[in-house]
Amino acid sequence: MTVGPFPVGAIIARLQEQATVLLEVGSAADLSTALEQQPNTTVAAFVTAAELGQRSKYSTGGPHIQNVDVTIRVVLFVRNYAGEAAGTGARQQMDTEVIPAVRQALVGWTPADAFDALSFQAGRDEAFKAGWLVSQQVLITNYRMQVSR
Repeated sequence: MTVGPFPVGAIIARLQEQATVLLEVGSAADLSTALEQQPNTTVAAFVTAAELGQRSKYSTGGPHIQNVDVTIRVVLFVRNYAGEAAGTGARQQMDTEVIPAVRQALVGWTPADAFDALSFQAGRDEAFKAGWLVSQQVLITNYRMQVSR
């Protein structure tokens, strides 16, 4: 029986193990909180997950079955002092080191048999301010929730 939710801790552990360019990896209660972090290191990531249930499938007298789509947001922070006024050093480090390491660690990986492999959905820049380049890598997966009745 799988009831979720998606194990964000498994993403954090995977990033800590596989994406060693990330000097700090943590979670946040929600996306807004992740975007507002002020890391203690020059390269950091904060992970959030959001779930969206699809229409339920019922078997008469059987278990409640429902597919659940999961969106994983890895919010990345890079502070690089080269070209700090325009963020050119941070942009270069984000594009050549940080994003490739995150994708290498997560795309095609699954934390458990109950989940489909993670797929890349989007990458987006959020801001460059006070020397920090903030960007997101968005990945998706899904699982089947099944509850016996």
